[in-house]
Amino acid sequence: MKDPRVWIALVALAAAAWSISPFVFPPRSPAVAEESTPRIRYVCRKSGEVFVLPLAGALVDNPKTGAPTLVPAVYDARRKKWRPGPPLGVMHREGLLKPADD
Repeated sequence: MKDPRVWIALVALAAAAWSISPFVFPPRSPAVAEESTPRIRYVCRKSGEVFVLPLAGALVDNPKTGAPTLVPAVYDARRKKWRPGPPLGVMHREGLLKPADD
């Protein structure tokens, strides 16, 4: 392996592979388009503030504080305000998980 031609050939092969890899393995598109993700209401467990955000999970980071304090919200008609709801699976099963009307 003292012959420099071997090393030049390996470097050329690596450069060729690196340059054509984007065409052979194109970047993957997201599993779900951003526009198709429903937006729901989240309520902060500490402040009670309501946010309309894309559905991301059961516990989401608060955009103002960065702390994971947001949970999906349900509307309490008796008190006329949004409150923390049950887990997402229960909300979906009971029909409580509805997109927010901006």
